[in-house]
Amino acid sequence: MSATSDLIDACEAVGELAAELGIGLLNAEDARLDGRTVRIDGRRLLQFASCSTLGLELDPRLAEGAIDAIRRFGTQFSASRAFLSAPPYAPLEEALGTLTGGPTIVTPSTTLASASALPSLVSERDVVLLDHQVHATVQLVMPLLQRMGVRVELVRHGRLDRLESRIRELRDHHPRVWYLLDGVYSMHGDLAPMDGLAWLLSRYEALHLFVDDAHGMSWTGLHGRGHALAHLPDRDRVVVALSLNKSFGAGGGALVFADEATRLRVRRTAGPLLFSGPLQPPMLGAALASARIHLSDELPILQGELLERIRHTNARARELDLPLVHPSEIVPIRFVGLGPRLASTTMAAHLRERGLLPSCALFPAVPAHQTGIRLTLTRHHTLEDIDRLLEEMAAFLPRALEAGGVTRPEVDRAFALAPAGARSAAGAVQASDLRCEHHLSIDELDTEEWDRLLGGRGSFDAGALRTLEEIFAAHQKPEHRWRFHYLRVRDGSDRTLAATVFVEAWMKDDMFSDAAVSRDLEERRRNEPFFLTSRVLMMGTPLTEGDALYLDRGGAWREALQLLLARVSDLAERADLQLVALRDLPADDAELERWLVELGHVRLTPPETLVVERTWRTREEYLARLTPRARRFQRQEVEPHDESFAVRVLEAGEGELGAGEAAHLHALYCNVQRRSFHVNTFPLPEDFLPTLLRHPGWEIVTLTRKSDAGTEPLGRPDAFFAARRTRDAYAPLVVGLDYRVVREHGAYRQSLAWMLRRAEALGLPRVLLGMGAATEKKRFGAEPVGRSVWVQARDHFHADVLALLAGGPRGRGQA
Repeated sequence: MSATSDLIDACEAVGELAAELGIGLLNAEDARLDGRTVRIDGRRLLQFASCSTLGLELDPRLAEGAIDAIRRFGTQFSASRAFLSAPPYAPLEEALGTLTGGPTIVTPSTTLASASALPSLVSERDVVLLDHQVHATVQLVMPLLQRMGVRVELVRHGRLDRLESRIRELRDHHPRVWYLLDGVYSMHGDLAPMDGLAWLLSRYEALHLFVDDAHGMSWTGLHGRGHALAHLPDRDRVVVALSLNKSFGAGGGALVFADEATRLRVRRTAGPLLFSGPLQPPMLGAALASARIHLSDELPILQGELLERIRHTNARARELDLPLVHPSEIVPIRFVGLGPRLASTTMAAHLRERGLLPSCALFPAVPAHQTGIRLTLTRHHTLEDIDRLLEEMAAFLPRALEAGGVTRPEVDRAFALAPAGARSAAGAVQASDLRCEHHLSIDELDTEEWDRLLGGRGSFDAGALRTLEEIFAAHQKPEHRWRFHYLRVRDGSDRTLAATVFVEAWMKDDMFSDAAVSRDLEERRRNEPFFLTSRVLMMGTPLTEGDALYLDRGGAWREALQLLLARVSDLAERADLQLVALRDLPADDAELERWLVELGHVRLTPPETLVVERTWRTREEYLARLTPRARRFQRQEVEPHDESFAVRVLEAGEGELGAGEAAHLHALYCNVQRRSFHVNTFPLPEDFLPTLLRHPGWEIVTLTRKSDAGTEPLGRPDAFFAARRTRDAYAPLVVGLDYRVVREHGAYRQSLAWMLRRAEALGLPRVLLGMGAATEKKRFGAEPVGRSVWVQARDHFHADVLALLAGGPRGRGQA
């Protein structure tokens, strides 16, 4: 399954949850709307979700404009604009040109404005730099530009220093450097730094701007022309997309250009504009009426009335100590940050019960750990309406945070808010009868209890973890330095309800990406080893596989898991880690899946994991359980080489690897690691193999070709694998190969055969063969085991860079 499919599945799960809780996918039931309230499920709710901030959607003049257009031109004008435009288009575009101060084209929507302008204006010789938080409707155009051959890169949100750095590097190789951004960002309501962009425009002639200012229209600027046009005195290399919906009160969108020549280029060449359905007469008539209001002396009065409500909201939010994100004094969008999804859904459900309806902002609209309540202010609201909403939110805030398993200081850290002094203990994570213990070494725990709970699930029994701590906990190289976090939740009777191990480590962001993407990135990493890598907090370890989460399903496991993951989130926040990953959880656990969705995690599908269940006693029984094709493969491709290798089993306590032998085995391992793009990881350190043999429970099996006489080994090993022996499984962790011998003598297949033989010799019922080489492993009787990975990305930047790299011409990818 692709990352796109995983994202769609995650969106479907969010939509299902929102509909079930009554906080999304709603339908208004009103016979007539008043702008303040809506009727849903028979109840009237005070709503704060409308983007019509000036309240013009109910202005009688706009209604009369729509009615007049219908009477004169009909309900639709069914002709392509490539051939003929409806009569109201020309006067509307003329009025908008006066309003905005530039040549204008009306479009059916702001989405189609971007889809129309960018392919007509950007050439394959240009480069596009994309603000990471630019609206999704702009990002949708990027695959088309990439197919045209345009290089597209992401720039971190609002980072003009990085933007300038990329302009300097790119201007000598590309005639134009396009920067695509929003004027006002739709979630938090933060403003683009227009003054800084104006300075960059004056300094770099190659720079061109495309600004989606859909959310900035009408409530600010001369004649309501929006934030971008109001703050860019020089528009020579600027295109702005506006919305005639939202605050403008009508429908459709508009493009504003610096000159008539540019306007005509788009008007004559933009396919989505020419051949999609046009804006119909009713909305053209309403837009003309709105334009007349915008050009009148009335607009500053309307803007002032809205501004009064914005400033009142800020003042009351400060008094009530609400975690308000980006509290601008002029923007009518407000965002109350709550952190985990459950905090926000609990707050939204409570507000609806109290007759209040703001928006609940969840992933993927915002990062999973930065969800919250989004409210928009309009002239329809009274100051009393605003007080009612804010006071209800403040009163319920402790309970919402408690439901989300976070404290107020943790929320402040998540949104980089300045703490407002000492606060009460309300909303504390620690439940009265549950406590979460945190340890940094396996030796701080009761190892017998650990092995009883988790030792049989994979290669992370206490002994294995002790070995990994010795190798990685204090390694000199950062890519090999892991920080271990052992977490255990107990109840009041000292009963363990949840236990796991997390490791803080560097991970390549393309770990599960397409192999072609990883190959390109590895070329870049020759000079920049940490390019597109992230510091992550993952359940289990980067080396082990298996379900590392113990849950006592007979107790309060949901509350225990919530408490544990709240602690994990706090660890990630304090260490500024980009991702939390819960690895190798069962794929068919519906109860657990539901709860993880509630807690704000997103499911991904990793490469399949292969396991052999050893149920046979003899070779004949083993062959009998295989498919006919696999049985034939064994006899024709595996058995003829059974006597071709001398096999040596090195167990812990039987001596150490010599320096030369250890270096040779490491080189064989690197042969495999450099080709394993299906799971792209950092290579293991050179001291990994020698350290294994100093600890019980590990073994290294080497395979060396025999002489022609078939008795003596020829030189050094041609293949090896290192494995962990647990109480009920044999778990090979790494393999090394000389690929010349793989082709000629089947060294890899013999390695697989010996993994099964070792499990049989040790009396272990399962062989954990891990990921990769699925076809080969299935020929030995391995079966895929359903596993899932659940992630909570704290920064989506690198994932979006990878999506760009996978979708178009290879470039730098990020700035």
